[in-house]
Amino acid sequence: MVEGSTPKTLTILGCGTLGSAILLGLLASFTEDESRKSSSRRNDPEDNGMLNGATHASLDDDEDMERPARIIACVKTPESAQRLRRQLAGVRCSLSVKIVQGDNARAVQAADTVLLGCQPQDLVSCLGDPTVNKALRGKLLISILAGVTIPQIEGVLNQSGTSNIPAKVNGAGLPNGSHRPTSIIRAMPNTASFVRASTTVITACSNASSSDIRLVQWLFTSIGTVNQITAAQFDVCTALCGSTPAFFALFIDSLLDGAVALGLKRSEAQIMAVETMKGAAMLMLNGEQPESVKEKVATPGGSTIQGLLELERKALRGIVADALIKCTASASILGSKQA
Repeated sequence: MVEGSTPKTLTILGCGTLGSAILLGLLASFTEDESRKSSSRRNDPEDNGMLNGATHASLDDDEDMERPARIIACVKTPESAQRLRRQLAGVRCSLSVKIVQGDNARAVQAADTVLLGCQPQDLVSCLGDPTVNKALRGKLLISILAGVTIPQIEGVLNQSGTSNIPAKVNGAGLPNGSHRPTSIIRAMPNTASFVRASTTVITACSNASSSDIRLVQWLFTSIGTVNQITAAQFDVCTALCGSTPAFFALFIDSLLDGAVALGLKRSEAQIMAVETMKGAAMLMLNGEQPESVKEKVATPGGSTIQGLLELERKALRGIVADALIKCTASASILGSKQA
């Protein structure tokens, strides 16, 4: 935080599976960062609290970008509030987290940055409230709604009759005779945010500043990796990054069925299968191509090639590709189901 500045607040509108994963992952990242800084200060009292070397350099060192010091988590129902309290129990972090039920307007008014995590079909009911619309002006809005485009969000923000997205701006970057517009950045993380292993893709509206983009990159880098893409690529990346954890889980579950049929305990088989998948993934992250990994395992006359041939006979390759294509098509129409 810049000395003398007001602590920044992040409001999360919608703490379902993904919103909660981001919240918990962010808190874990803050806790680890605080521990690392504390250790660094103990080891080098002359560093004035700064981390040694470039390895741990973080985006919050940028004077143009301040990370949040407070989080407001918004939920609809008492049951959701209670669930979130249970999830937060035992979490030790200097970040202040406040749970707000059924009062989005108050939570947005208190925010500097808003993470939109409601269901896609609830977009209009969530942002269409004129009080929420007004409260969003001049703030950064990060959407993690599958299938909902930035122009669709801009359209909802304009529905109240007071334009949120300006048509013209003056030399200072402000709309003539009006307010600073809402900056919108679209992001798609996945549920591996829980373990800070999410693969997140982002794309920004035309008026998003470089500091807005750096803040979003910092936010999602704290829970995994980030790739900036074009708006046209977003639906396929939603499927590839957001949906495929379920695909991978189904593949593992199928392997476990086979292992159990052959006499292994399911719990033991799961550990072996998941660790094996992890190892294969690490090989490819280190530069190996999928075909190369396959060829190295499938030695001539061995058992692996027999299994691969069976998968090919059952058209696994086409089934998986078609599933991704179908998933992408479905993601592209989610935003049209707004309530």
